[in-house]
Amino acid sequence: MSTTAASSNKRIFLRAKEFASPPPPYRTGTAGLVHLDERGDFDLEERVQISANSLHALIGHGVVDRLNELGLEGSLGTGAPVMIRPSMVEEVRSILYDADRQTYGGDWEFVVAREEGEPPTEYCLRVVNREYQITLVRIVDVLNRASRHGAAVWLAI
Repeated sequence: MSTTAASSNKRIFLRAKEFASPPPPYRTGTAGLVHLDERGDFDLEERVQISANSLHALIGHGVVDRLNELGLEGSLGTGAPVMIRPSMVEEVRSILYDADRQTYGGDWEFVVAREEGEPPTEYCLRVVNREYQITLVRIVDVLNRASRHGAAVWLAI
C-alpha cells in the first residue's frame, strides 16, 4: 500500500502487487459454476479469481448494485456466494458487457473504506483498467459456459 496526504485525510492506495492478496479492508472474490447432482445437492466449481482491483471496480462502478436489482439468490457485496439461476444468466451477462463498454479506456479511482481518527484515513483504489477488463471477460466466459449447458453460476463479491 502507498500513503498520501490529501487535505486533512490520510489516503492509502492499494498497489498492483497486492491485488491478489490484499490487506483489509480490501477484498477479493470468486466466481464459478454450480453443479447439481441427482439428489439436489450442489457443488461450487471455482473458475475465476476476482482480484481486489476488479472487485472494488465492480462495486465502485455500480455493477454490483445493478446485479442486486435483478433479484438474485442473495445479495452481492457481502463476500458470500450468490447463485445466479440459468434464467438470469443472460441479464447478468448483459450488465457485464455494458460495464465493459462504459469503463473502457477511462481512469478510475474509488474510496473503498473510511476510518475515523486523527487524521481520518481513506482506503483508496486506482483501478488498473486492463486487469478489470480481463476479469469481466473471464466472468462472461463462465456465464457463456453456463448458458450453453443450462447451468447456474455463483459469484462471491
